[in-house]
Amino acid sequence: MKKIYEIIRAAAIVMTFCTLFLSACQEPSGEVGILDVSVKTPSVSSGKGQMFVNVKCDGSWTLSLTSEAGEVDWASLSMTSGTGNKSNVILSYQVNASENARKLTIVLDNGLKWVSCTVEQAASGQQPEPEPDPLPQPDTDLTRTGWLELPAMDDKELGYYSHSFEMKGKTYRNYSFGWSQKDLVALWVAYPLCSMFTNKTVGRTDAWAYDPILGQEYSSAPFGGYGGSYARGHQIPSADRLCCYDANAQTFYGTNMTPQLNAHNEGIWQTMESKVRTLANTSDTTYVVTGCVVEGSTKFTEDSDGKKMTVPVGYYKVLLRYSKSSTISTWAAMAFYTEHKSYSNSTSLKSLAMSVDELEEMLGMDFFVNLPAKLGEARAAELEAEDPLTNSVWGL
Repeated sequence: MKKIYEIIRAAAIVMTFCTLFLSACQEPSGEVGILDVSVKTPSVSSGKGQMFVNVKCDGSWTLSLTSEAGEVDWASLSMTSGTGNKSNVILSYQVNASENARKLTIVLDNGLKWVSCTVEQAASGQQPEPEPDPLPQPDTDLTRTGWLELPAMDDKELGYYSHSFEMKGKTYRNYSFGWSQKDLVALWVAYPLCSMFTNKTVGRTDAWAYDPILGQEYSSAPFGGYGGSYARGHQIPSADRLCCYDANAQTFYGTNMTPQLNAHNEGIWQTMESKVRTLANTSDTTYVVTGCVVEGSTKFTEDSDGKKMTVPVGYYKVLLRYSKSSTISTWAAMAFYTEHKSYSNSTSLKSLAMSVDELEEMLGMDFFVNLPAKLGEARAAELEAEDPLTNSVWGL
């Protein structure tokens, strides 16, 4: 009888996992919306403890625990159903007296789709490798804004944030950025640019500061420069935000800086920044992505707090230009890429220009991810493939 029971139990476990697998492979017919479940750390010690489970869901949901062994009798949830986002669900777990580690899966289901995360408890007497604290959660879900300057935001190792400012009773978005805590730099900064932002009502503020979103713990420190011959290179330039004090001061946050060679920062990079401003001032809006490339870098420096920063191997700017004028192209797109080195004064921007598609292939990124929804897939693809040297609007 015991053997029959074990066979039935094993079959039930297999059916449960098959059901979960099939539901993961089937696309729901309706809109799923946001659905995510996470914990602060996926590894805990062998002792008794608790942790918060973070649930993100647009509607109603259920939570459950499962494992390869079937029923989870060593852990429990304070809440197994609810509606909307919750950050106060508690996972409680008992002491693991076994010589083997054990693992459970937390499953979040909204009726159309399920997602999961795992927690592993160390074996008796063993301690897990400490996990770094997660980055602060952003106030705004940038994927829902539809802002045209934004690239795809699918790298789970980055934190995605945005800054805004008030001017004459109105709130304006300043810039968004994808933050790499590992490298202590923003891999990209995206922003709209037009004459309103560059209209000089204030000067350069030099208001060096930690980024208030990340605080001193996570933000790089921009005070007093970096080690070696590296400048505090702006990604969104100070001169692109002269419309009011707050807009300019935000460009001096540590998260907008990268360690950039003085010769590059004051040479080809400055020339490129000036060119972009000139183009933006003769258009209705130019959407800009400025970024740095850290993949393959073997050089590092330190910020003024002594925290390690990766020195980029290259920099780029990607432009999407819009103008209502009937005498020039309504939409146009292009990109620049520079190696992180000193360029001669005779280097032309023309030699550094390329199509958006070319830069995307080089970097493995997807720029202007919201453009197809605005113009349609075909027109967006046409713009990103366009050779900028064939379009007189860029003046190259």
